[in-house]
Amino acid sequence: MSSEKKKRNLILTAVTLCLILLISAVLILISLSMQKKTASGDLMLTAEQVVTGVMKKMNYTNLSPISKENISRYYEIPPDTVMDSAMYISGKSGTEIELACFRLYDNCTTNDMMPTVNSYLDDKGLSPQSSDQPINAKVSSRPPYLFVAVAQDSETAAKAFETVLNDNKNNNA
Repeated sequence: MSSEKKKRNLILTAVTLCLILLISAVLILISLSMQKKTASGDLMLTAEQVVTGVMKKMNYTNLSPISKENISRYYEIPPDTVMDSAMYISGKSGTEIELACFRLYDNCTTNDMMPTVNSYLDDKGLSPQSSDQPINAKVSSRPPYLFVAVAQDSETAAKAFETVLNDNKNNNA
């Protein structure tokens, strides 16, 4: 092989390797930017992060987590609707507080989960619309999340839910 041909092969190999590295870097960057993003561009929080964020904003300290397996004892979740869920309840009687968040699959809507939530609240004798009771319920939705608060200040908890999601969006903008 002539030195001219060797030189050409070496240059061709170097250019090919550079192109492969460049294409790989671009694909990695695209993959990282798409990872955990919704259609609106928000980074996704887990249901646990949403509930603990609300607890922090509400200064709730005496709530106990319900394991994902045991949430089904409270809510009869339809199959293929909920991707992630978290629930915390108060341990003290007389200060009933329950916070639950359901992260729905992309193809599900709040309407897919609302019968389950309404059934649970009806069983407890609560209505998301009633605010004249000392303990009431508030259901908030911001796809893909559905948030349920049962507390004296459930309206404030629902506002804290919105704040947690807005804070996450603003921190990742």
